[in-house]
Amino acid sequence: MSKSMSSNQTNQIHWKTVIALGTATWLVTGLLAGCGSEEGARSGQVESEDTAALTQPVVEGKGAAAAGAGLTTDDAAYLTRLGLIRGHLAVGYALYQRDLPLLSETHMKHPREEIYASVVPAFDARGCDGFASDLTSLTEAVTARVTHEEVAVVYEGLTANIARCELAADTNDPAVVAKVIENLLRTAGVEYQIGVVDGAINNLHEYQDAWGFTQVAGSWARSTAFTDRASAAAVAAQLQDIIAGLEGLWPSLNPEGGVDGDAAEIFGAAARVQIAALPLQR
Repeated sequence: MSKSMSSNQTNQIHWKTVIALGTATWLVTGLLAGCGSEEGARSGQVESEDTAALTQPVVEGKGAAAAGAGLTTDDAAYLTRLGLIRGHLAVGYALYQRDLPLLSETHMKHPREEIYASVVPAFDARGCDGFASDLTSLTEAVTARVTHEEVAVVYEGLTANIARCELAADTNDPAVVAKVIENLLRTAGVEYQIGVVDGAINNLHEYQDAWGFTQVAGSWARSTAFTDRASAAAVAAQLQDIIAGLEGLWPSLNPEGGVDGDAAEIFGAAARVQIAALPLQR
């Protein structure tokens, strides 16, 4: 037997190590996400985004203020929490536009019921009025089965107000934005791990959530925060390529058969984002 390894073997070991280290880092220092599916709760599963949260789980009606207090100074945590709201709304909107209103409803209701209360203390501290009434208006529009065009108007108004609240954080720091992308991808990995088991849909809601969070991560990868210097722009290009490589994990938002995907691909992407962003650290 040769004492030296082939380059392929070396690369495989390297990336397995990267993924393991990245996941371990998330488990130790990961962002608090604070939501999970009703389906998962009924089946006795650990709430997925609370699993990602670990140190500050948000329970509706308990501890929301305490969890939100940590978002008042941590820009990446604050923007990630808003990103989770965006992700739920993005997939809910996409489902409504695909004439799947019942599936859309669960995602439109989720932010107000599970996440929003935890961000209110941060809104107060950062000087943002919030967007609670907009969330209610969107849910009501979807529940009433209004036209696609009417839902689009409400949705666009809501996302504009979310963007206004995002400006209460340092969205011009590429290191902060890269951390938000990493956080969203790691949470998407947790969701996908629950959503797809052995190539079959185990929890459709979580599978869809993973898509929504990945879409928001992709949007952040195109942020103008990366345009101030060439080195940051180069990092952004890497992040965009990493996220684009995940598209095949969602052949459909409502697949009829199996799904040839593995959450390890998303966790691996998050680890690659973490490494690619290292040059951005001050």
